Amino acid sequence: MLFASILAFLLGIYIEAVFAPPLLFPFLSLVILIPALYFMMKREGLFPLCGISLLCLFFCTGMVRMGITMKGNDIQIDGSKGVYRCIVVQSSPKTKIVEIVSPTPYKRLRVLYRSEKDYKINDTIEITGSLSPIGETFKNPYTPSWKWMKRTEGVFYELKGDVVALYKGKNYAHMWRNFLKKRIEGSGAKSPEIISAITIGDTTGLKEETRNLFLTTGTSHILSISGSHIGIITAFFFFLSKWLWGRYYIFRLNGNDKRYASLTTILFAFLFMLTAGADTPVVRATIMVVIFMLSIFFERGKSLLNTIALSGLVILLLFPHSLFTAKFQLTFVSVISITIFAERLSPFFKIKNLLVKWVITTAAITLFAFLGTMPIVIYHFYGINPFSIIHNLFAIPLICIIALPLALIGIVAPYGTYVLKIAGEVIDISLWLLKHLNFGYIYPVIRPNLTEILLYFAFLFSIVYIRRRPVAILLFGLIIPLSIFHSYTVYKDRYNDNLCFHFIDVGPGEAMLVEAPSGVRLLIDGGGFYNLDYDIGKSVLTPILLSKKILTIDYLINTHPHIDHIGGLPYIARYFNVKRFAAGGIYTEDQRFMGIIRDVEERGGRFLLLNRGDKIYLEGNTTIEVLNPVRGMFYSNLNNASVVMKLTYKGVSFLLPGDIEKEVEEMLIDSKTPLKANILKIPHHGSRSSSSLPFLLNVRPDLAVLSTGKGITGLPSREVIERYRVLSIPVLRTDKDGFISICTDGRKIYYKTYIE
Repeated sequence: MLFASILAFLLGIYIEAVFAPPLLFPFLSLVILIPALYFMMKREGLFPLCGISLLCLFFCTGMVRMGITMKGNDIQIDGSKGVYRCIVVQSSPKTKIVEIVSPTPYKRLRVLYRSEKDYKINDTIEITGSLSPIGETFKNPYTPSWKWMKRTEGVFYELKGDVVALYKGKNYAHMWRNFLKKRIEGSGAKSPEIISAITIGDTTGLKEETRNLFLTTGTSHILSISGSHIGIITAFFFFLSKWLWGRYYIFRLNGNDKRYASLTTILFAFLFMLTAGADTPVVRATIMVVIFMLSIFFERGKSLLNTIALSGLVILLLFPHSLFTAKFQLTFVSVISITIFAERLSPFFKIKNLLVKWVITTAAITLFAFLGTMPIVIYHFYGINPFSIIHNLFAIPLICIIALPLALIGIVAPYGTYVLKIAGEVIDISLWLLKHLNFGYIYPVIRPNLTEILLYFAFLFSIVYIRRRPVAILLFGLIIPLSIFHSYTVYKDRYNDNLCFHFIDVGPGEAMLVEAPSGVRLLIDGGGFYNLDYDIGKSVLTPILLSKKILTIDYLINTHPHIDHIGGLPYIARYFNVKRFAAGGIYTEDQRFMGIIRDVEERGGRFLLLNRGDKIYLEGNTTIEVLNPVRGMFYSNLNNASVVMKLTYKGVSFLLPGDIEKEVEEMLIDSKTPLKANILKIPHHGSRSSSSLPFLLNVRPDLAVLSTGKGITGLPSREVIERYRVLSIPVLRTDKDGFISICTDGRKIYYKTYIE
């Protein structure tokens, strides 16, 4: 019952965080349910209602807890500059959460401050700047916005400015960690950055090559101090403590050696938490360990699932936003999966040979964790390694069971540099093995949605308990039929007779996804930033494509090789199956452009040059006519060399003019080009050098779509926006409406925006 109640609590957190209903109803429900539940427990005949009431109570409690966090602060922000004295309360490589000390109106307010400088927790900094609400990043489905994620943590404002003073805080934990870090770096041990990561939680020194190696082999969990990591350490210390207490005959005789060992382990868990940095994931893992140890001390550890559920409840009461983090999900789902599978399959592991038993048990635990976490890993990281069982089979023993304890002893013991060097050698052996056995990584993988993840878990755990008659009935009567129905709806959605045009919010650039009839998919441009080292293809386009079950792109089209149109395409060309890459006939030797051609051709695709008069015929009466550039014409302005396309599906047409300006607009009009279209993608992000009045009068669109965002001064032009208004042309904008979908059956047109 406790486990079911915790699930109700999780559901309450999810409903409140995603849909944000008013808190009045769950709060009043709690006021009614608490005394009602007490009354029902006193009446024996009302016991059946107690269970339902308890689930409702936990559900409402989850809503209220999340609602309190996301409520915000009633503070008037005028945007004026000032000097803010703040204390750093959370620190990561690129962002800090600071608590304002002064001025008084903002005292105790926690805000976001972006900085890559190494400010420590408890440091006091003075910032000259201004406060503003945290803005939306990219307003697209399938990826949670930065603003929403921070709201779940109770952070609503951002402080922008420069640090003018720094006062180092007296944080003894950080002083201790810095001492240990210097000791590791000065030991001369191999792979000091990995030793720092697994002992003190400092991952700043890890090279990208090392991170990718652990990611592709399915062993990246080793590098982050979380539940499984602390679990291994505390288990080692628990058995060591139990052995020490067991040396006293009186404790071993009455069984108290185990109980006292659990208390000793709690003390060690807190010490290790401080050593590892006391960040939120480490605190969560420590809470989980403490509850496990307390259950052993009070001899209440027989129901392991209830202990896990209680740990989750305590963590979510303190950090409700943890529900939406990958580390929390992976930690708890892996532990639950191992517990359930081990409980059901333990009779099969009665093997006398200790070495064989250890190998089989380790492989089985890794397999159970893999099966349990697979959909979550794919959802967050878009890839999976089915052979990670092999990699973990030697990586966990070598790094976690041998190197980690040695490293911990080495950083605190006298003459520990020799022990650290041994730990470094063990890690080096593990790295050599991982590099030579780095195979089996599948990327990208189609991304499951919440319905598919729930169906997967329902099917998986139903198989485990298939011998129970109610479970078998549920499996064959509900879960399998629902899975078949869902698969049918996904297939039908993929291979239907409608055409959908999606304008993706990529900031100031452009990216458009076309879902044509019969499963044909086109990606036109890929966004990008001029001044930011941010891969739009990896972070924005990939999750959208994979969530839409797209691994193959029939046509990847670049209108022109400016960074705000081509920036995200190299990543797509490198990892997706692109059948054809098409670009304008104005050949360019841009490095990104040439890289796309190379990657597409290496994977069996073709490169096409598009010029005026070319046509592309797709399935289901869909045609793309190329209107620009003109073969052989010289364009001094690369914008005017943009590929201009008119996509027609039955009786509905889309005009896509790229970034052309007035000169090409006039050329198209003078050449009697049929420009009339139902939907117009506004040229050049609404620049005043485009969207001339004659051009708009020739196109006469029913709807116009503007792809734009912050970052480029003068785009969009107020003059151009006013011109569309005067002509009574409705305008949808990605900077205000977010992800825009326009669908048609060839006659009627429907549109939907992400921000409604």
